[in-house]
Amino acid sequence: MPIRPLPLLDFFVAVVMFSIGLRVSGGELLDVLQKHGLLARMLLANCILIPALGFFLVHEFPLNPEARIGILLLAAIPGTPIALQFTRQAKTRLAFTAAVTFVLSAVSLAMTPLVVQVLPQGSRRSERPLLFLLIDIVLYIAMPLAGGVLLTRLAPKLAPKLVLPLGLIATAVFFFLMWETRLLRREAFDAIRGGGAIAAMLLLLLIAMLIGWCIGGPDRESRRVLATTTSMRNVIVVLYVARYCFTDTHVFMVPIVYLALMVPTNLLFNLGFAVWHKLRPAQGNVGRLVS
Repeated sequence: MPIRPLPLLDFFVAVVMFSIGLRVSGGELLDVLQKHGLLARMLLANCILIPALGFFLVHEFPLNPEARIGILLLAAIPGTPIALQFTRQAKTRLAFTAAVTFVLSAVSLAMTPLVVQVLPQGSRRSERPLLFLLIDIVLYIAMPLAGGVLLTRLAPKLAPKLVLPLGLIATAVFFFLMWETRLLRREAFDAIRGGGAIAAMLLLLLIAMLIGWCIGGPDRESRRVLATTTSMRNVIVVLYVARYCFTDTHVFMVPIVYLALMVPTNLLFNLGFAVWHKLRPAQGNVGRLVS
């Protein structure tokens, strides 16, 4: 199955991470990674709570085997860079956004072979999804982020001038990506409809968002970032796994349907958050990331 929009997504992620690198320093990124309590809660939620939720959902809904496998993969593999379209708007938490994206992408690198091993024996084992994921993390997340930080250090006057045009480019690419996948998403909905699969995915999305909000601590922006990144599972890696480990099945349709659910849901959530934040400005912990 050709996945044409993937180069668009890779370009979008690289642009956003480079733009974030222009606005944060290496010291700020390291400071975020030293917030051990917050990182521990994030890992607990994404590696234990949400996979357990996925396991519960596939046993409570009368799903066919392909939908069951797809939902288990989504629940187990976090860290989609698509979340950057929303989390990059948290301007006071850019270092936190970049660190969360990198950490969850690395977590998905560890989780992918584990979850494939425990899925039904009918799956065809392949190292290709893991290899592609590792390459993606290095090329489209780590290197652009490091490049932005380095450019800021070498050309401090040039870096701020690039932020706005890069943001406009990233937004345009994201909306074009959504347009390019519209027919594929509609086909996926038709293929997966029935048996409660869509309801199960919607519950996974909303409960994961609630978990992310709860683990964010008292800081609103941290809660916003974690609610979005926790609910938006790694549909790209799940597509790779479905493509190379579950050939001649409709497992690949499940992450496409989840993509169609998670983007508008998080768009509404972030718009609602922006309105709420404007009407009721946070007090006390503004500008401070709590561990």
